Amino acid sequence: MKIIQLFKEPVNKSDLMPVIRQGVFMSIVGGLLIGALHLLIIQVFGFSFLWIMLFIFAFTLARRMHAAYHTYHILYAIIAILTVFITFYLLNVVYYVGLLYMVDSLSITSFSYMLNPLIHFQFFNIFTSGFFSIENLLDVIFFLIVNIYVVRYIK
Repeated sequence: MKIIQLFKEPVNKSDLMPVIRQGVFMSIVGGLLIGALHLLIIQVFGFSFLWIMLFIFAFTLARRMHAAYHTYHILYAIIAILTVFITFYLLNVVYYVGLLYMVDSLSITSFSYMLNPLIHFQFFNIFTSGFFSIENLLDVIFFLIVNIYVVRYIK
């Protein structure tokens, strides 16, 4: 089936609201929880379990969104991808604001700087000098794998 035909299929209105509700709920709770856990683990142990926590989140998100509808539509996969992006944004905001609060340098300007989404998705910018570093490429690969996993298992 072509992608254009998938968009032309009708959306079941009774399925759309539960999917949106699950996406909003999972992005807020997942972002806050993973961000706080990421800050705790980094501060206590000194290494990151961020991508493992995001894989667990992706599994839970796909399972909950799959249970929220009766007939699949491609719009639900787009909502799931947006949910992953919002979750990643929120977890970074929670992590960096918590980190700045801990070192007692949280101000209005630093807080407003942390709310800028371009800062948190900078690893996608191919024009930065560190794009081809191993750490950045791993971040891009893992982020894409999480999104692909969610799209594949939401069906």
